[in-house]
Amino acid sequence: MMWHQQEKNSRKISNMGIPTLSSRRHSSGGLMTFVTLLLFATLATLVWNYEGVQRLVKLLPTDGFYSGAKHPTNVLTPISSAQSEVIPRQEIPAGSDASKNDSDATVPHETQSLQPLVVPLTILEGAVAEGAVCLDGSPPGYHLHEGNGGNARNWVLFLEEGAWCESEAACKVRARAHLGSSKWMNDRTFEGILSNSEEVNPDFYNWNRVFVRYCDGASFSGNSSLPTKTEGNALHYRGESIWNFVIDDLLKKGLNKVEKALLGGCSAGGLSSILHCDKLRTVLPRAKVVKCMSDAGFFVDMKTYKGENKIQTYFKNVVDLHNVSGTLPEYCTETRNSVECFFPQYLISEMKTPLFVVNGAYDWWQMDNIVAPDPLGEWDDCKNNAISCTNAQLEIIQGYRKELLEALKPIQNSKKHGMFVDGCFHHCQASYDAFWSGPHAPHVKGKTASQALGDWYFERDTTASSVIDCAYPCNPTCPPKTSGRLSVGRPSFRNWSKRQ
Repeated sequence: MMWHQQEKNSRKISNMGIPTLSSRRHSSGGLMTFVTLLLFATLATLVWNYEGVQRLVKLLPTDGFYSGAKHPTNVLTPISSAQSEVIPRQEIPAGSDASKNDSDATVPHETQSLQPLVVPLTILEGAVAEGAVCLDGSPPGYHLHEGNGGNARNWVLFLEEGAWCESEAACKVRARAHLGSSKWMNDRTFEGILSNSEEVNPDFYNWNRVFVRYCDGASFSGNSSLPTKTEGNALHYRGESIWNFVIDDLLKKGLNKVEKALLGGCSAGGLSSILHCDKLRTVLPRAKVVKCMSDAGFFVDMKTYKGENKIQTYFKNVVDLHNVSGTLPEYCTETRNSVECFFPQYLISEMKTPLFVVNGAYDWWQMDNIVAPDPLGEWDDCKNNAISCTNAQLEIIQGYRKELLEALKPIQNSKKHGMFVDGCFHHCQASYDAFWSGPHAPHVKGKTASQALGDWYFERDTTASSVIDCAYPCNPTCPPKTSGRLSVGRPSFRNWSKRQ
């Protein structure tokens, strides 16, 4: 039956003037054609993977788990999207608030970066004896690229992103991938704030730069003394011990002689940089300057659009499972419960060490997981294209921005702390060339996040330590889609610049 249909289709094509080959008479020729096409496709794929993927991957956030079959996914954990859409910039009417806000904002030219800097993984085998281990019991690790010249004694420490695991089942799945086991970790390409390119990273390019791998599932804060056994496998909740062992090891490699230090992190790593900021200051008493930055790590304690307090319930499960309570800042736990002290908004007013917050006013991860978790797909149309959002949905979206800015109020006018809050839909910027200082980096009042951080850290501009964007859709420099999708298959916020 299938062959007759094939012949019928072939005759139709022949009648249209297109030559065809009989599948019977030319089976060998067809096979050769197929093989030739297959070889060509393979070659093209290899070339594309080497050239295209290197560029494309730089534009995509990697917060969460990988999407390959060998790598686990988890609820409340986004996966990198392999799609990249080119979205035209929104036209802003002359004389509008938007044009005034970014009148001096220009999109930077294409940076001519060096060859990608791939830094090998350092595995801390000695950590196992000290109980400083990943979820699966394997030793932790980090990537270090040494500084040089006049900045050889200055350090940037950056903590990896990757959400959390809130149950034994979720942690068991996580333990079979790089976010729970060093057995899955590979070398790391340094970009953004870790780049060795002076053009991409002018303020920190020749500092000692460390990327600390995240494999405990609780923002380097777990402190359970005994492993949990589940179906014959032991799970270790030892994030705080990993933090301590990594710092001790780096002290032996020159961190003890540091002059200037910056602790940062993205997402769950950004939350960790807030939790450990004052601790780092304590172990570096001789340093002239110690400051911290949180990139997309300012998770807001708020209810969903349906009035459910899901993120607080989720964080409570993380705090309880990993026994985080004893590792949280005492100035917070003396007056609040441990779950509240896992939220940055209840910590920042009492922090002694200077902190700089980098956050999108419409952080897509928080939109997808805190504001509008949507397993039934009721927000799909809105999330896929903002032009489909109802007025009620837009009001909810703007409500998140108000909640974020309200939570940041304690440090908004601080001379010690600072912030860069753009009006874009993205999650994490600092570890990507393109969004940190490249052509897609958002500008607010003429500055990128990279420039604003540098001005704050080195006190080059003491008049504007807090850079806050106007409300969506005012900023024409917001990048195209920079979000991924949720592990449950729901699409994330995207195509926002299409809304008129």
